[in-house]
Amino acid sequence: MTVSRRMTGVVGAVFLLIGLLTGCNVFVQYHEDVDELGKKIVADWKEQPEVADARYEYVHGIDSGQQLNLKVIVRAESASNEVVDKLKDIANRDYWQSTAYDREISPQFVAYSSDKLPVEGKWELASPIGKGGLGVPEKVGLEKYGPRPTR
Repeated sequence: MTVSRRMTGVVGAVFLLIGLLTGCNVFVQYHEDVDELGKKIVADWKEQPEVADARYEYVHGIDSGQQLNLKVIVRAESASNEVVDKLKDIANRDYWQSTAYDREISPQFVAYSSDKLPVEGKWELASPIGKGGLGVPEKVGLEKYGPRPTR
């Protein structure tokens, strides 16, 4: 083994050790507060009479980062922009009041009408009645939902 190869191996091991000791990680970690946020939003949505069903998917990993995908099915007779806005407001409130708000996640929601459901596994081909990201500016959040929690 040549000196340059040995040196390269030592330098690589040192960088790996530094990364491990400083908490750097090539894998995106699971965060319980993000998972709990998904559960909370879905539970609050399901309490609404206009909601037929709701679910969430928390995706985390090296190739996907931190994602929280929320889906809600609105009863056909209740499907309207007002109902979608109400459900988005509930999700924004829960997100604002969660410690997950401080994490680098990209929560997204999509709402469908119960009479125009997508085929399972092909959600992206359906026509939602509402969709978008979650989050509000700090001023709006403070005025509407109160102070943020601390970890």
